[in-house]
Amino acid sequence: MTRFTSRLLWICATGFVAWSAVFAVAMVSQLADAADRLHAGAGQPVFWSLLGLLTATVLVPTLWLLRLPAALRFPAEGDEAATTEYQQRLRAHLARSSHLAGQPLNSDEEVMHALARLRDAAEVETRRTAASVLASTALLQNGKLDGLVVLVSQIQLVWRIARIYGLRPSLQQMSYLYSNVGACVLIASSLDDVDFAELTAPIVQSATPAAVGSIPGLGGMGNLLTNSLASGAANAFLTLRVGLIADAYCAPQQAPERQAVKQGATRRAAQMLGSIVKDCGTQITQAVYGRIKSSVVHTAQAAADSVMQAGRSVGSATQSAVHATTQSLSQAAAQVRDSTTSVTQRLQQSIKPKDKP
Repeated sequence: MTRFTSRLLWICATGFVAWSAVFAVAMVSQLADAADRLHAGAGQPVFWSLLGLLTATVLVPTLWLLRLPAALRFPAEGDEAATTEYQQRLRAHLARSSHLAGQPLNSDEEVMHALARLRDAAEVETRRTAASVLASTALLQNGKLDGLVVLVSQIQLVWRIARIYGLRPSLQQMSYLYSNVGACVLIASSLDDVDFAELTAPIVQSATPAAVGSIPGLGGMGNLLTNSLASGAANAFLTLRVGLIADAYCAPQQAPERQAVKQGATRRAAQMLGSIVKDCGTQITQAVYGRIKSSVVHTAQAAADSVMQAGRSVGSATQSAVHATTQSLSQAAAQVRDSTTSVTQRLQQSIKPKDKP
């Protein structure tokens, strides 16, 4: 690669990162406008608070990342002096790692085992972050918020992987990494405009068949859950890819070729995605359907209580009506009896024989 081409790529990557930053500010502005519509006057505090938090979340890990030493690269073959110096520096660096406390580093096999442990730790961190992004973006279902979640999560992921190795990528590799992060933010924020479920729904359905299970009266809920998991799976795949690229750039190995790293990260991310979707999708599905079941049971119980209360009210009203009717009839009968007795007495007095003179 010529110096002109390298400089051109550097300018393009820098411009793309700057454009991603402008796009992130636009997302924050839209969220602030939404807050202002909900409560008049809340837009400005929300905008500056979110912008400050976003800036700190991006800049602080980046500054810490720049303070780390550059990744160690295996020298060219045939240079024995450089190879010996590389091995000494690598052993000294691994001995200072907190992830390798007590790990012997005397032989080449032990060094390879130590590097494998660091790769496993970086992969665990990548999987954990991708699972968190999947769950967050699947439940949020808001393109602007999804973009912010992806941005913050991937920036922090790059920093955590660099901390695991205690090494950082080169400045050119960092610009490429941040360009990938910016592209992921743009994709995450525009997934609402693309029917991405058509592409990832087969993965979601094969990994979590419970998400599309036939529940009487809840067919639409299954489709909505599938679309949500599909969107989350897309963001998780992008996060896995960024984490694997960061791992390749931070690991102390031979200088990686960008094309090989990109292809390997894409292939490995596709392999890891299925298990992550299965684990997170099953948990999300069970939580959603469990909440629906609890709501249905609560509604049915409330309806039954209302019916029972209404029945008791009707029974009490009926008993009161019967009692009032009985009293009314008794009073009417008593009045009739009294009237009849009075009339009878007057008749008897009227037909009583008069005394003779």
